[in-house]
Amino acid sequence: MKKIHYIYTLLFGGFMTVLSGCQDFLDVNVDPTLKSDATVQELLPTAQFYTSEASYQQAYYAGQYAQQIGSNLGTNGTDAYYEAENAAGWSNLYLYVIPQLNLIIQKGTADNNPAYVGIAKTLLAYNLGLATVNWENVPYSQADQKIFTPTYDSQQTIYTTIQQLLDEGIAELTKNSGVKPGTDDLIYGGDLGKWSRLAYSLKARYAMHQSALNPQTASQTALAALPNAMTSNADDFQLQYNSKNLSPWYSRVALANSTGNLSITYGSTFVDLMNGKVQGVVDPRLPVIVSLKNGQTTYSGVVPGSGAGSTVDFTTRAWHSNINSPIVMMTYAEVKAIEAEARFLANGGTITSTGTTNEGYAAFIDIVRANMTKLGVSPQDFDLYVSNPAVGGGQDSLTLLKIMREKYKAMFLIGDIWTDVRKYNYLDFPMPLNVNPDLNGQRIQRMKYPSSELTRNAQNAEANQKQPGAKMWVFTK
Repeated sequence: MKKIHYIYTLLFGGFMTVLSGCQDFLDVNVDPTLKSDATVQELLPTAQFYTSEASYQQAYYAGQYAQQIGSNLGTNGTDAYYEAENAAGWSNLYLYVIPQLNLIIQKGTADNNPAYVGIAKTLLAYNLGLATVNWENVPYSQADQKIFTPTYDSQQTIYTTIQQLLDEGIAELTKNSGVKPGTDDLIYGGDLGKWSRLAYSLKARYAMHQSALNPQTASQTALAALPNAMTSNADDFQLQYNSKNLSPWYSRVALANSTGNLSITYGSTFVDLMNGKVQGVVDPRLPVIVSLKNGQTTYSGVVPGSGAGSTVDFTTRAWHSNINSPIVMMTYAEVKAIEAEARFLANGGTITSTGTTNEGYAAFIDIVRANMTKLGVSPQDFDLYVSNPAVGGGQDSLTLLKIMREKYKAMFLIGDIWTDVRKYNYLDFPMPLNVNPDLNGQRIQRMKYPSSELTRNAQNAEANQKQPGAKMWVFTK
């Protein structure tokens, strides 16, 4: 099996510790990353586990930049726009995800198992999407060729590659030959229809990433993919954890908080969108998502860049951080948000305009419906919430800000929401207190390449490193 030892071997031992815990989760007796004869059935669950890890790592940092969550640890944390490397996410991608998925593609092609090839290409596209929204330009074309100092592919090239991988993955998933996955597929249990719908959903997601460049092109591309995308919450792209195999939001955040090892908590920007302070209506999802500290009765999140002001905390009772919580990577609610935004823009809408089509407004309402259904909110509470004029107010009153607010809530702890926040210039979000002075009043736009990369691949990394406030998605079409 190919490995990517040109970067991050210093972190290899730490990841082996993680993988040893992963072994029980995967029920695999031999570490497939160390087996040259690993089967696709052994490789797939491990690649899915590390994809989930990458999603958690991204959300941990991106969620702070997007002000969904914030630091409990003082005034110079990530939520004050100090640069995060996300070194674990980077090494995870290049030590495990890319090599294993490429090996699945290689073996699946050689053995005529197109289902595995299609799944692997879809997962590879997703992971490249995580990487480019974190760091912009990243190594890919030379990333699995045992090149010690790989060149970086431009963000424009990465997006082209993502769409190509998804198209190829969809084509493979429709072939009726070879071995089909079963319990080794930890996400969809071998349901190839769901994998195909995910691939189309991702095509729409990554098309809309570029809507600031050309709103009409991005919207039409997304709308062309959406008829084949997710159709219900049953299609949600997530990895389920349990009492034996613990979700990182439970084990690394909620349990740690309960013993006084504080790290992050809910951000005031997110909580104030839920508690009625911003919209004038209390969102019924508030007590499901957000937990009060003992003795507290009002919901207040940590003010970005302050490390203070919070009456809430991640606990083992909250939907996203309990013992059975999944790592959620993409949902039907997000698909409906993509549709609502795309129809709004295709109708000539802008960040300051008002009004959309009937279909666009129906998609907007379905963002809320899908997410509330997933979280177990009653239909009565849903009806009461969406009937409030402050939430929607009808198709003639819809704005991009309203769409993005509901998407922001529905995508809690899905790191890709930082893309939308940046794309629309941080919406109406407050500037953090004690903000990183290196930004000179700008908003944070990117993560920093890890120190290990700047050491081992210095020439290429330094050539692609930009200032933290430099905009992304500015390449020409």
